[in-house]
Amino acid sequence: MGFTRNTAAILLLFIIFIVVPKQSIGQSTKPGVKSGIYLSLYKEQYQNAFYMLIPKGWKTKGGMVPSGVQWNVVDLVENNISFRVTSPDGLSFFGWYPRFYFQDPQVMMQSSGGMLQLQIGQVMNGCWMYPYLDVAQYVQHIVFGQFAVNEFQNPRIIGNVVKDPTLKPWVPQFATRSDYGYVNFECTINSTPMFGRIYSINYDLQGTIWSTVGTFGWLAPKSRWKQDERIMEICIRSFRLNPQWVKRASAAARQRAKKYNSVIREMHRIDNEISRNRSQTRSDIQEEFYKVITGQIETYDPQSGKKKYLSMYNHAYTDGRGNYFLRDYDDSTLPFDNASEWRKLKIINRNDPNYK
Repeated sequence: MGFTRNTAAILLLFIIFIVVPKQSIGQSTKPGVKSGIYLSLYKEQYQNAFYMLIPKGWKTKGGMVPSGVQWNVVDLVENNISFRVTSPDGLSFFGWYPRFYFQDPQVMMQSSGGMLQLQIGQVMNGCWMYPYLDVAQYVQHIVFGQFAVNEFQNPRIIGNVVKDPTLKPWVPQFATRSDYGYVNFECTINSTPMFGRIYSINYDLQGTIWSTVGTFGWLAPKSRWKQDERIMEICIRSFRLNPQWVKRASAAARQRAKKYNSVIREMHRIDNEISRNRSQTRSDIQEEFYKVITGQIETYDPQSGKKKYLSMYNHAYTDGRGNYFLRDYDDSTLPFDNASEWRKLKIINRNDPNYK
């Protein structure tokens, strides 16, 4: 993801020298040389998925990685970015958090007729169970509460969300609601006071699944955040996806979409079957209760396939001509001269698990 879709300028940049204030990170230290920093073009190492400018001497980690395990049935891109660039002293860094898909547990509960009682934070079919979150809520609950919970100490958002207009074009046209922008925040890392910024683009799809186009930002010690911010913002805004990788990812997305649609249809079929079975079970319980209070049994003739309600006895027989014989015991004999013409009926118990 980038802030603009124009990639021509970046393709021409391999080494850039930018003049920055004194005491900036990565500055030249040779006598007589004006303070500045070198930026070089970095290409993502695993899939050549993206390229961007990074300060010379800064360390990179991660890149475009597989989306997750096989049961992640909704990740249509099949790949996920997890990337960080860190200053030589390890104190300042910028990068991207992975993309995930979310579902509102209340919506899941309603659509399942109350059968699925899911809690916030659970995972089902590759989706995290969270209600739709705006940018500030997303940073608070997902970034601070999940991604960076073991890294940022006492994180606190400063001020309100800033709507960055360069992010708006990246909101999907088919989104039913969205939020985009950034928040500034402060925290400590290993007792060092830090200041940072998190960008996020959130969107919802008809209240069923919601996700982020991207979550990215930077963090630096408070003692030098103004100098570091300038460099890291330049690098972040130089991020571009490789058009060839986009074509491959789009083709993979179409294939995965077919699988996703198939899985969703199967899930709906199972939900409908559960609903039918639940309704039938209630009906069967009521039917058995009715037979008890009215003193009846329900019989089934395996030969003719007909069912018949008769007076309550333990055993029932028929000659197939509308005549029935009932008794409480069975000694394998019948008191008829034509006993071979009679057959035993099956007594139905709708509460029996084997009854269907």
